[in-house]
Amino acid sequence: MKWRSLLLAVLAIVLIGTWQPKIMAIPTSPSVLEVNPAHPQASDTPQDITQHPFRTIGAALAWAQNSDRPTDIYIHGGIYREALGTIQQRQTPLRLIAKAGERVILRGSQQWSDWEVVSSSPEVTIYRHPWTLGWGVSGNPWTDYGVDLPLLAQRGELVWGQDHPLRQRLRFEELQGNDFYVADAEQQLYVALPAGISPNELEVAVHREALRILDSGFISLVGLRFEHYGGTFTQAVRIERSHEIEIKDCVFWGNNWGGLESHQSDRLRVERTQFLQNGWRGMAGVHLRDFTVQQVLVQGNNWRGAWAGFYTWDAGDKYFHLRRAVFDRYRAIENQAAGLWLDTDNQEVYIRRSQFVGNAVVGLFLEAGTGPVTIEDSLIAYNYSIAPNYLQTPGIFGWAAAQVTLRHNWIWENQGAQIGVRDPSPRTITLPESGKEITVRSENWHLEGNWIGSRQERLLTTLKGEPFLQTLGLQNNHWWSEAPYPFRLEGEDVPWSQWQERYGHASDRWLTP
Repeated sequence: MKWRSLLLAVLAIVLIGTWQPKIMAIPTSPSVLEVNPAHPQASDTPQDITQHPFRTIGAALAWAQNSDRPTDIYIHGGIYREALGTIQQRQTPLRLIAKAGERVILRGSQQWSDWEVVSSSPEVTIYRHPWTLGWGVSGNPWTDYGVDLPLLAQRGELVWGQDHPLRQRLRFEELQGNDFYVADAEQQLYVALPAGISPNELEVAVHREALRILDSGFISLVGLRFEHYGGTFTQAVRIERSHEIEIKDCVFWGNNWGGLESHQSDRLRVERTQFLQNGWRGMAGVHLRDFTVQQVLVQGNNWRGAWAGFYTWDAGDKYFHLRRAVFDRYRAIENQAAGLWLDTDNQEVYIRRSQFVGNAVVGLFLEAGTGPVTIEDSLIAYNYSIAPNYLQTPGIFGWAAAQVTLRHNWIWENQGAQIGVRDPSPRTITLPESGKEITVRSENWHLEGNWIGSRQERLLTTLKGEPFLQTLGLQNNHWWSEAPYPFRLEGEDVPWSQWQERYGHASDRWLTP
C-alpha cells in the first residue's frame, strides 16, 4: 500500500507540473481603422475594415466602441462636419490620430447656399436663412452670487467669417456690416455683410460639442483640429470621470464657448496644443489629479465675453481643486480675460518656463488656495486691466493664496501693480477629500531671484495683507522703478528705502534708473 500511495503522489506532482490551464489570448496589437471619405470604396459600414476605409469619423468610432480590442483610428486630411457623441465606459486604449502630414478638421458648422436677400444698400446687404435649432437664451447660473451675466453672453449661436466671428446683435435694428441676429419667434437667422461678400462662405454652427469622454481611460486625440462648435457653457471636447487621457498636437479654434474642459479625472496630459480665438476660454478643469500641460498656447480667447463687457468671474482659463499639476512652457497671450486663474483649493501646482503676456485682466490670478504653488523661470509682462476693480492687479494677483513661491521670473511693465496681494476678507474653503472647512489667507510667499520692474507702475501693493507682509520671504531679487513710491502697502505709499528697512533682505538689489 505504501508503494501505491507513493506512486499516486508522484503522479500528482507530475500532473501538476505538466498541466497548464487554457488561457484566452488577449490581443496586444491594436485594430487599425482608417477614415478616408475621398476613397472610392469608403463606407460607414465597410465589409472589410482591413481593406476599405470608413467614410466618417463617427462611424469608425462606433465600430471601435463595439470592440474590446485596443484600436487606432487613422484619419485622412479633410473637413469632417461631425458631432462624434460620447466615448463611454471604455478601458482599452483608443487613439484618434491624424495621418502624418495631413490636416484633419472637425467642424461644428455648415455652409448654406440658399440665403434670401432681405435688403441691400451700396454698403451692406442683409440676408436671412431659416433657423430651427432654437438654442435661445441659456439663462444665468450665477444669480445667487449676484453676478450679472449679460444676454449677449447667454447666447450660443455662432457665425464665422474667414478669420473672425460675425458680431452677434440682440436686435435687428442694430445690424451693421459683419453682424448677425437670431429672431427666435420667426425662426430666422439674419446676417449683414459688406457689399461684395457672399453669405455662402459663412460657417454657421449647428453642433454644440464635438466629443465627450465619460468614465473611460487610455484615450488619445492626436493632431486634430476642433472648430466652430456653438452653444453656451459647452466645449468642443469635454472629459468627465476619466483617466490616462492624452490631447496632443491638437488645435481648438473659433468655438463659441470653450475648447477643452475636464472634470474629476486623473492623469490627463495636454501637449503641443493650441487654444485660439474661442469665445469664452481655451481650457478649464475641476478636480483633476496629476494634470500635465506642456507646450500649450492659449491666445485671443473670450471675445464673446468682451462683446458683453464680461471679463472676470468665469471667463478665461480657470481651474479648481487641482492636485499635482504642472504647466510647463504654457503661453497665455493676448486673451481678453486672465491668462491663467487658479481659483479655489489648488495644491501642488508647478508653473515653469511659461509666459503670461498682454492679457486684458491679469496675467496670473491665485485665489483661495492652500498651495503650494510655484512659479519659476517665467515671464509675466504687459498685462493690463480692461475692467479694473479695487481688487485685481494685472501682473500677479493673490487673494487668499498661501504658500506661493516666485523664483527666477521676469515680472515686468504690467499696467498696474506687478504683484498685488489683497485679502478683503479671509476665505473659507472645503477640502473635498475630508469635507473639512479651513480658512485661507495670503501668507508664506517666497520671492527669490526675480526681476520686478516698471517705469511708473507700482511694484507691489497690499490690501489687508498683514499676514502676507509678516511671512514674506525675500532673497536675491532685483527691483526697478522710476516712481518715487513704488510700493503701496495697506494704503500707504512707500519708497524703496522704507520697504527695505521694514521687509527687505540684504541680498535684494535696487536697480538705479
